[in-house]
Order: sequence, then structure tokens, then C-alpha cells
Amino acid sequence: MAFAEVRVEITQAGGAPSGVIWDVDPRDGTSAQPEEEPDVARAAVEGATIGLQTIADMGLDVAAHTVRITWVGMNVVDTEASAVRAAACAATADAFGLLDLFELSGDAQGWRCEPRRR
Repeated sequence: MAFAEVRVEITQAGGAPSGVIWDVDPRDGTSAQPEEEPDVARAAVEGATIGLQTIADMGLDVAAHTVRITWVGMNVVDTEASAVRAAACAATADAFGLLDLFELSGDAQGWRCEPRRR
């Protein structure tokens, strides 16, 4: 079961509600693209959204921030959606400097990115 890599940037929302935006250059052939791999793109947005919501649930005010997904890499043959979702969640946590509060794990049920148990 292969893992995935997702890159994100955090920007100020500028008065818009916080959220997640797909911002991968459509000419970037090294990244997944929604037209060719819609399930992968959807999983990346879901994972970043889960990460953002989990960070908000931890008490950090994320209302003024937008998560921009800038690149998604995976092995087309054996990477599943759960790996992309977990990678996007971890990338979001890392962009906020909070990756040490999260735990990545994978098993036969798939990959997960969750708050670290205390």
C-alpha cells in the first residue's frame, strides 16, 4: 500500500471564509489533475478540509486562512484515496506548524491522519 505526497500553502483568506482550494497548475504534468484523477483530487481536498477542521477543533482560529493545494503526487498503480486524504491532512497540519500534534498510520483499512493521542 503506497503513500502519497501533497503540498499545500496557507494564505490569508482576505475576508472570505476559510477553506480549501485546488490550486495546482493545470499544466503541471507531475501532479495529479482533477480531469484525469477526480477521485485523487477529491481525496486531497477532503484531507486538507479534515486537517483544517481538526486544527480548528484544537482551538486555533483558522477563519482567516485558506489552504491552497499546490501539488499532489502518488503512485498511480497502488496509491489509494485514503493515502492522498491522509497526506493532505498531514500537509495542512505541517503548514500550520502543528504536524507534531498529528499521527499518521496505515493498515489494511487504509491510511489515517489523526490528532496524536496524549
